[in-house]
Amino acid sequence: MRKLLVLAPFAILSFPAFAADAVMDVEPQPPMAEIVPVGDWTGFYAGVQIGGAFGGDSGVINLSPFTPGLQTAFAPGFSGDFDNGVIGGVHVGYDWQFGQIVVGGILDLTGTDIGDVQQGRSITPATYTIGRDLDYLATLRARIGYTVTPSILAYATGGIAYGKVDFSYSQPGSGAAFNTSGGQDNDIGYTVGAGVEAKVTQKISLGLEYLYTNLGGNDFTANLVNGPFGAPGSAGTNLTGSDGDFDFHTVQMKLSYRF
Repeated sequence: MRKLLVLAPFAILSFPAFAADAVMDVEPQPPMAEIVPVGDWTGFYAGVQIGGAFGGDSGVINLSPFTPGLQTAFAPGFSGDFDNGVIGGVHVGYDWQFGQIVVGGILDLTGTDIGDVQQGRSITPATYTIGRDLDYLATLRARIGYTVTPSILAYATGGIAYGKVDFSYSQPGSGAAFNTSGGQDNDIGYTVGAGVEAKVTQKISLGLEYLYTNLGGNDFTANLVNGPFGAPGSAGTNLTGSDGDFDFHTVQMKLSYRF
């Protein structure tokens, strides 16, 4: 009993120190990071896109009538090149989500500076050039996708394409006068492709999309006089035909805002 009475004051004096140590050892927890929900893909969206377009050699020009005389004049044949370029525009669309499947529609309008050139070299010698330039392109497409994760969508797409194509014809050095028709064509074709889109927030998504577009061919007529095609004052030769399909590939980055 006497020992307890002697030790009691020391125990009372040391208790606040132990309590202080216990309080100091408990550190406040950092606040939990806020998790932004990605939600589903159902809803309306709009945005912008930018990228590039590229293609291979243009299709061979088909000539009618392809008489022996013309065949000799164009003996070296025709060749074509595609003028790659930058494209960009705007888009709007709507999606519906069913489980991990997303279906929807998209309309886009794209400005371009792309085109192709067909050239034929004759024994005159002269170079005959047919050019096509695409001013703008609009597509109306369906798309169907699968959510790889709640915030990442992989999809396939396809639909109709509409483009305004400017047509030109020239033959410097041929010695022939000519009149042409063709001018501007409003071409309707098709487009198919695939893409991937990722939500970076509930409202903002980024995507990468590839499309193959085919706007079909263009008809032309050129009346050629002088040179190898007819004597001065004669009716000359009507060179009519069509060049191959105006087709190309595009790859674009897309930024969308989801309402």
